[in-house]
Parts: sequence; C-alpha cells; structure tokens
Amino acid sequence: MIAGPMLSYEGKKRAVLLLIAFGVVIWIGGDAAAGGSAHWSRVLVRLPLLLTGSASGWPITGGFVLNIILSLASMALATALGTIMGLATLARFGPIRVPSFLLMNFLRNSPWLVLLFATLYFLPFEMHVFGTTIPFPPFVKAVIGLALPTAANFSEVIRGAVQSIHSGQWDAARSLGYGTGQIYRHVIMPQALRRMIPGWMNLYALLMIATALATVTGIQDVLTILNTLLAMENERVIVYFYLTILFLFIAYCYPIAAVARRWERAVKGESL
Repeated sequence: MIAGPMLSYEGKKRAVLLLIAFGVVIWIGGDAAAGGSAHWSRVLVRLPLLLTGSASGWPITGGFVLNIILSLASMALATALGTIMGLATLARFGPIRVPSFLLMNFLRNSPWLVLLFATLYFLPFEMHVFGTTIPFPPFVKAVIGLALPTAANFSEVIRGAVQSIHSGQWDAARSLGYGTGQIYRHVIMPQALRRMIPGWMNLYALLMIATALATVTGIQDVLTILNTLLAMENERVIVYFYLTILFLFIAYCYPIAAVARRWERAVKGESL
C-alpha cells in the first residue's frame, strides 16, 4: 500500500477554503442559470446605495463605508482606553489595579449589544461644559459602545504581551537605574508592541463584524439601509441582498485576519 503525500495543517486549510470558494462559484453559476441573474441584477443596481448610502455612490452618507469609518473610530478609542486599562491592571498599587481588573472583566463579559443599548440610553444627547455644548449623536454613542468591550479585550492583549517579556529585562533595566515609567517606555513596550499587533488586528476584524450591531442606534449603516431597501423589493430578492452584505464583510475582514495569523506565526516562539 502506497501512502499519498500528507498535507500540512495549512495545506488542509487552504484546500477547505478552495472547496468552499469553488462551491460558492458553482452555486452562483447554477442559480444564475435557473433565473437568479435577474435578482443579482437588482442587487447590482442597489450596490452603490449599500456601499455609500447614496444611490449614485456619492456623497458618502452611510452604508458599508460608514461601517468601516465606525470600526476605525472605535478601534482608535479602544486602543487608547485599552492601553490605559491594561497598564493599570499591571500596577503594583492595589487601588489602581483592583478597580481596573474588575472593570476589565465586567466589560469583557458583557454582551456587546447590551453595552450598545446602555450607551444609547445612558448618554445624553448633548452635554454643557463651561458654556460649551458637546453633542452626542448616535454615531458617537455607537463608537463608545463598541469601543468599551474592545478596549477590555485589548487590555488583555497588552497584559499578555508585557508579561511575556523575560523578567531579566526588568532586572537589567532596574540595575541601570531606570524607574518603572522609563522601563515601560524604553525597554518593555518597544519589545511588547511586536507581540501585540496580531491580537490587535484580530480584535479589529471582530470589531468590524460587530459594527453590524450598531444598527440599533439608528445610524445609516449598511444593515439599516438594507432594511429600508427591502421594503421596496420583493421577498425573493431578500436573500440575495443579505448574501451580498455577507460577502462584503468577508471580503473586508478575511484579509485582515489572514495577515494577523501570518504575523502571529512570525513572532511565535521568538525569544526576547
């Protein structure tokens, strides 16, 4: 009996993905031959509206582009909050470490949809600070609502990366007379940053997928526009529109996740 060549894990994964892609192509081709091309034509006519919120594709008032903007703004806020929270959970001073640890666990274990509703109803529509009015439109509430759980998860990425640095790095820096802040700034964080990037990218891909939840805030994201659009289309076309939204999210998020996995393999096992 002659054994065939054994595929590696990556080879098997590529084979499965190719089979899935081949199956999707076959299904689309068969469906088009069975009369589905008319439904796909309806989707193509509405595609600029789904992407930008405008029937002509310009100006951009919402749609899938708004989901991308929302994800970028939420990730920027989450990165800042998560860095502070992650370093606070590593503090030796208990009154800083314990509340940060409790807050991180509360946010990490709360449903994202519930946090979105909480920010929607708890935050006012505007605040008056020293005579200045600060508005809180639904988009800002969506940014905050998505950034909070992402920040809690990113703080764990920070903690894990910092703790993965060999303790000898701390001892060597202290022997040179560095304070804690200087050790973090000049020794630990530059090395830990390389290990944070894969986790940060994976979190961003998850956050982008979660922006579909922001439809509850009433912003004109792709799902809100789709729900409005479906009222003007017949029921047989609905599944084609939802498949299009699914493909948009996969086409945007999968390359990010793939690059994150490649980077993760690059830094795995390196000795710092």
